[in-house]
Amino acid sequence: MGVVKQKELADRIAADEKSVSSEQVNRILRSAFSMIRMELLEGERIHLPEFASIQITEEKARIVTDAETGHRIVRPATKAIKFKPVDGFASSVEKLKLAAILLAVPKNDPFARIIEFHFSRVNWKVTIVESVAGIRKTLDRGGAYLIILDANLKGSDELIEEIKCNKATNSVPLIALYPKGTDANHTDTYRVCADECLVEPFEIYNLLMLAESELARASEEEVFFEHQVSCQVSTKEEHLEHLFKSAENLFGQSRLDEEGRIALMAAFREAIGNATHHGNKLSPEKQVTVNYLLDSNRATVVVTDEGEGFDHQMYITKSATGDPISVARKRHDEDRLGGLGIMLMIRTCDGLAYNDLGNQITLTKKLPPKEE
Repeated sequence: MGVVKQKELADRIAADEKSVSSEQVNRILRSAFSMIRMELLEGERIHLPEFASIQITEEKARIVTDAETGHRIVRPATKAIKFKPVDGFASSVEKLKLAAILLAVPKNDPFARIIEFHFSRVNWKVTIVESVAGIRKTLDRGGAYLIILDANLKGSDELIEEIKCNKATNSVPLIALYPKGTDANHTDTYRVCADECLVEPFEIYNLLMLAESELARASEEEVFFEHQVSCQVSTKEEHLEHLFKSAENLFGQSRLDEEGRIALMAAFREAIGNATHHGNKLSPEKQVTVNYLLDSNRATVVVTDEGEGFDHQMYITKSATGDPISVARKRHDEDRLGGLGIMLMIRTCDGLAYNDLGNQITLTKKLPPKEE
């Protein structure tokens, strides 16, 4: 989205009117804007027909909740410019959508035109691209506010991983369209998940509603989270190594220093090892789900397996009190889950918590303060 400067406006007006020069138009614009500023500062409301109503208003002091601390604080009264489109301009603004869709499909896909048609009927701007290179180019220009990606496009899985694991593009909502018969909730390899997905066949209306909700979600969560990634992995060694490389990449994009990244990575490897070996019993039919959240204060990793869980409370207590060794030995003799891994995770993270069942662990690592 470009910026039109005053001189460019003057040049365009002069080119259209012919009877005045760009310098004359520029002087008139400067005088008009100066007069508008003066009237606004004196408390007047400016009404410009077919454009806008502008005035300076006072926002009263009020109690709000701080997004970071959760504390209730008093926000002092402030002055603000209120800009309200009027007349025909207001109607035009109302008809515009606040987002443009990037539709990524295989070459000559007839379904793409159907999607474009239905989205354009409700004033969505749709750009169709037919290659991974085209998607990257559009993203580099900042030209996509939502991506709909056909999983039949060659390289789609790698592209989803690239978009969601890159902090710069992670906030762009991404909807994946999978062919009939796909289990979008399970993988036998390693898969970074799109924000939402649909499996064919589906109604265009459902895709429209999903696009609307994803834009709303992304707009709200962007305030709280800097990076969000969800992925699924099987128990095979090569896929776990892919996961660990992705995790190192994610942690490297946080503000964690080297020591913090190494500590979190050690805890993460331990959590994955427990999930695959003790939770899923190395079953090829089961998977592990990982969710990564980065906000302004902490990095959080949630690891969930498909096992039956275990009595985790005793091991957390023993590890926290410094007596995990005897528990670990006893568990090892019984060929069961030991306590040393939990002790390692507790010592390397700032927070550790299991769900009630014991098949989900949440690891938290605080970030260093932002540099001023």
